Amino acid sequence: MTLRRIRSGSFPLKALLAALLIGMLFGIADVGEPLENAMKLGRFKLRDHPASGEIVLVAVDDRSIAEHGQMPWNGNRVAELLDHARNAGADRVHLDVPLPAAGGSADARRLEASIAAAEGAVTLPARFSVDGLSERSAIVPLDSFARHARLVNTNLFVWWDDVIWQHPYGAMVGDRVIPSLSASLGGITDSSEQMFPVDYGIDVRSVPVVSADDLLSRRVTPGSLRGKSVVIARTDIGANQYRAPGTGLVPAVLIHIVAAETLLAGAPINLGWFPPLLLGLALAWAILRLQRRWVLLAVIGLAGLLFFAGPLLLEIKHIHIEVMPALAAIITVVGARALSSAMRSYQKRGTINIVTGMPNLQALRNAGEQPDTVVVTARVKNYAHIATTLPAQHEKDLVEQIVARLKFGTGSPDIYQADEGVFVWLSTQPGEDSVIQQLEGLHALFRSPIVIASRIIDLAVTFGLDADGSRTVLQRVSSSLVAADEAARDGKRWASFNPASLEDAEWSMSLLARLDHAIDHGELWVAYQPKLDCRSGDILGAEALVRWTHPEKGQVFPDQFIGAAEQGGRIERLTEFVLDTAIGTAAKINAGGRRFSIAVNLSAVLLGNDSLVPLVEGLLRKHRLSPFLLTLEVTETSTMGSEAKAIANLRRLTDIGVELSIDDYGTGFSTLEYLRRIPASEIKIDRSFVTMLHTSQSDRIMVNSTIQLAHSLGRKVVAEGVESQEILDHLRHMRCDFVQGYHTGRPVPLSALLALLKMKMGRRAA
Repeated sequence: MTLRRIRSGSFPLKALLAALLIGMLFGIADVGEPLENAMKLGRFKLRDHPASGEIVLVAVDDRSIAEHGQMPWNGNRVAELLDHARNAGADRVHLDVPLPAAGGSADARRLEASIAAAEGAVTLPARFSVDGLSERSAIVPLDSFARHARLVNTNLFVWWDDVIWQHPYGAMVGDRVIPSLSASLGGITDSSEQMFPVDYGIDVRSVPVVSADDLLSRRVTPGSLRGKSVVIARTDIGANQYRAPGTGLVPAVLIHIVAAETLLAGAPINLGWFPPLLLGLALAWAILRLQRRWVLLAVIGLAGLLFFAGPLLLEIKHIHIEVMPALAAIITVVGARALSSAMRSYQKRGTINIVTGMPNLQALRNAGEQPDTVVVTARVKNYAHIATTLPAQHEKDLVEQIVARLKFGTGSPDIYQADEGVFVWLSTQPGEDSVIQQLEGLHALFRSPIVIASRIIDLAVTFGLDADGSRTVLQRVSSSLVAADEAARDGKRWASFNPASLEDAEWSMSLLARLDHAIDHGELWVAYQPKLDCRSGDILGAEALVRWTHPEKGQVFPDQFIGAAEQGGRIERLTEFVLDTAIGTAAKINAGGRRFSIAVNLSAVLLGNDSLVPLVEGLLRKHRLSPFLLTLEVTETSTMGSEAKAIANLRRLTDIGVELSIDDYGTGFSTLEYLRRIPASEIKIDRSFVTMLHTSQSDRIMVNSTIQLAHSLGRKVVAEGVESQEILDHLRHMRCDFVQGYHTGRPVPLSALLALLKMKMGRRAA
């Protein structure tokens, strides 16, 4: 979507439609009611004012009950309370206390006479209840009382949050609609079931209250009830209580009185949510269309003022509106516009380097595929070092000078900057040879230093290129960067990416999965290199060496997969395979009557593993091989990572009879202390010292001193890498114990080993 289309096309209409739908959702489904109520509560606090005082509550409180007995009071007591209120000058009285349920008694007749004497100035409560089947049943006073008074409804309607936000003008009780108590006290003649909002800006605690005990005891201040509307109701601990916003739980009668006070101030006009939503949509359209930032901010500020301060001013005039649908619509378009602006900014920033302003690889990607070009990458090898030594404001100068030389040498108008001194361009030169000539010229150009902030700086630049147009441009950027790094590593000026290397990369990425498959499907096997007695030439054992023959790739060398197995958590399974096969082979040969030991290399990763010793013990039991016929070879440096745990495992192995050999001796950091702590019975001199034994005086001294040291410590010595008879003769002269090497025996499959052993046995018999 282009910027022009966003501004003048479908985006504003779509955003406005979304705002309309969200606003309608908020209005119809009351999604924003909690927020609406929270804003109302805030406005109530701002408009907090006392009640008019025209309605006085005569409270049957805990003190009254303590003095005059528990509710319900008999008719005489209620009549006395009514008479005292009338005598105090009350204009009208509402009795909201339990009345006698049966007529004919003396106290009921006494109350009836008192109500009749009021000549219609008394109202009595009439309620309805709803049973489990949602059927209403009327609860009205006795006809003997009702015919001398007017009935008013005293039901309260509780919202989902346990708060009474609105109250009806009237309610259906039985077969007729009667006015609510609040409508009666507020002087409203409308007795419809329509709801009106209760104004909790009126402080509930400011309603005048007289204790019923004071009224019965004639302790009421003269004139306090004169001309007032009096409500006699329970406020004791047993009275029904409801939640008033900003106040908490209050007796039900106070909710009725605050609702009545709302009506006394003027009949509320409830405009609802639709008119504000229309105004909000008009403002939303202006927000979407305006271009100037200050005008846009002014409109957003006006919207906030209208929908936060406006309701407060309207409620002073008894006009009530719901603003959340309109606010939701405005917030929707503001969010949509902000998101659109952020996306445009991100798209712009996402295609340039934020430090230098140069186009980056995203810009190259956006330029589209150009398969007929050659992707060339320049790697400034010392870029990071230069950038860290320069002041931050000069990095842009560095890039500009590099790019200027690249443009001059290539003629390309577009140079793309990646990270860490990498620059990319697409060459349209005909053929790879032409590009290479161009790179040679660039290399000569970059031999001259650049000058930044009076500093002379040499640049070390190598180039990589990829002419394979069958792949995406970003893939070719990556491969040309690999080629540039290879050139840097090999000391070359440039290198061309070889597509054949992709196959090796694919192989490397799936090596561990292929190794699992190889173990499961018999692609791995064990080769055996004979281990000979140096003096007699007899084969005393062999070293087990893992081999991998892949059905397609052929022979995979151990150094290609053993390191990966260690890093990828497969070395334990690989070692178990080799141990199982090798111990089984040794057991088979020994069962034939020939003493034959087997040596297996242990990975450094496994030495500290708790499962190592149980694994070895289990395999020895499985194949019934004597532990002393198994030699485990460990390198000098293999115990360095977790030395204590590794040495403990090695001692456990020697305790069960397994022989240990220090492999590759001389290549690590061995000391006499190290040799003393490692419970090895054998030292294996690394081939690097043995292969040049016949020509190097220093190697002969090294090997001879090692043999003498090992013998003095009671250790046997194995020399590996015996490639000639001359080397073997030197080792015999030095009294070396055992030898391995291509001269004495190459690594062979099991069948070849068995044949070799059989041949040796035949010669001995002859």
